[in-house]
Amino acid sequence: MQEIWFNGTKDAEKRDRVKQDIALAQKAFERLAGILEAKKKVPVAADYDRASWAFYRADLDGYQRALTEVLKLIKED
Repeated sequence: MQEIWFNGTKDAEKRDRVKQDIALAQKAFERLAGILEAKKKVPVAADYDRASWAFYRADLDGYQRALTEVLKLIKED
């Protein structure tokens, strides 16, 4: 579990509550991870036929980076 989940928790009791909350949401996180994994896209050669391919690729890369960040937060280590 990443430490970011515990931001603002000063004592062990609050940390335990956060752990419990995450444990209760684990099934939902698993479903969400599947949904987000399905949204990942690998660029294909046809993408480069667009006149604005560089902007498209930059947008795609940013979107993929955001998906990856969320997946790291919700998947168990």
